Amino acid sequence: MIAVEAEARQAATSLKWPRRRFLLCAAGWLAAGREALASDQAGYPNRPIRCILPSTIGGTSDLLGRLVGERLALAVGQPVVIDPRPGAAGRIASDYVANAPADGYTLLLANNGVNAIVPGGQGTASQLSRTFAPVTMLTRLPLVIAVSPTLQVRTLSELLALARSASDKLSFASSGPGSTSHIAAVLLFQRAGVRLVHVPYAGTSAAVKDVLSGEVPVLFTHLGTVATPVKGGRLRALAVTGSHRMADFPDIETVAEAGYRGFDVTTWHGIVVPAGTPKGVVLRLHDALVRIVADPEVRTQLAAMGMEPVGDSPEHFAAQIDADVSRWSELIRSKGISTQ
Repeated sequence: MIAVEAEARQAATSLKWPRRRFLLCAAGWLAAGREALASDQAGYPNRPIRCILPSTIGGTSDLLGRLVGERLALAVGQPVVIDPRPGAAGRIASDYVANAPADGYTLLLANNGVNAIVPGGQGTASQLSRTFAPVTMLTRLPLVIAVSPTLQVRTLSELLALARSASDKLSFASSGPGSTSHIAAVLLFQRAGVRLVHVPYAGTSAAVKDVLSGEVPVLFTHLGTVATPVKGGRLRALAVTGSHRMADFPDIETVAEAGYRGFDVTTWHGIVVPAGTPKGVVLRLHDALVRIVADPEVRTQLAAMGMEPVGDSPEHFAAQIDADVSRWSELIRSKGISTQ
């Protein structure tokens, strides 16, 4: 289309072209360009797709992205390249995708940490709708509060009691300022009337490593990220932040069960593409992804990582994003949580 329009402009400046002939040829060029564009959409995808992750290798986004990416490649017949771009609580990844061509070849594995969805972390739902086109929500999952086995606590109540007596000397790790894990920790500690020193990381892998070594005693993260060390006893999971216990982790109580009624911080992961991506391309991706998360083998693997499959429509996903952006933005403002 760009080449066609350029040729039309060049012809328009030439005195050798009669007006009627120019108009007829320009119409033909534009029609041919539209036909070529429609043909490209009909043949989508015809080259590799890149899926941008807002986290480091080994984090929840990485685990989910590789699981879904392998199957998406089989479904569409093209390679799906997983491209982690961590940092700034997801803003680096989201900005990259927001500025990519709206052609369906650059995807963002977003989550409902505000900064991972709205570039700059200070946006609104209306800004989001101008930036991204939702495809589908893939999974829901709670966060988990886990501690190093060197810390002598076995329940969330014991951890909070220790924090009250530690005089601000106890620290906790999150995946960065303004991330969902950071926000959940702030909400819980404010309700419990305790303070812990925040140790932010640019992603989850380094945070998990330091908690495993005992350098930082407490960790807030997605359950899927630490499923293996929790099951192996290298980390002690105290509570999950969702409304119910997880089927594959029935012994981990909820924060509500620990005495904080109504506490429910559940995260999600889903695929979005740049705004303006053709509807046919969005639906092609949607149909493939919904079939993937409905597959029994995939559902089993997701459950083992503490994730619950979703696979909803673009419209439903858009409504959920709008509601969550409003909710989290208000929480950040009202609680004075720094996103820097």
